[in-house]
Amino acid sequence: MSSNVEPRKFGHGTMEGNKDVDACKTNLADAFQAITRSGDVSMGSAAGAELPDELQELVKQAEASGWHRDVAEEAIRQLARELLGARGAAFD
Repeated sequence: MSSNVEPRKFGHGTMEGNKDVDACKTNLADAFQAITRSGDVSMGSAAGAELPDELQELVKQAEASGWHRDVAEEAIRQLARELLGARGAAFD
């Protein structure tokens, strides 16, 4: 069954409900890299349940652009996991 409802456009992306984590990741990637480049952010914490304070501002910026908070948080967690993987860290 198809829907006649058009996806809503917010800020820098198109969101269909709360499921567009990949698009949010793409939009947050540069800002995430800029924040984490200093090395002051715990990637283990960022990849886990509690985002560090340094990344909470990024969540607020994403919300201001129209992303749902849970989508932005999951996008940041995935970016952190990818960075940990690129550094050769094991993450379960």
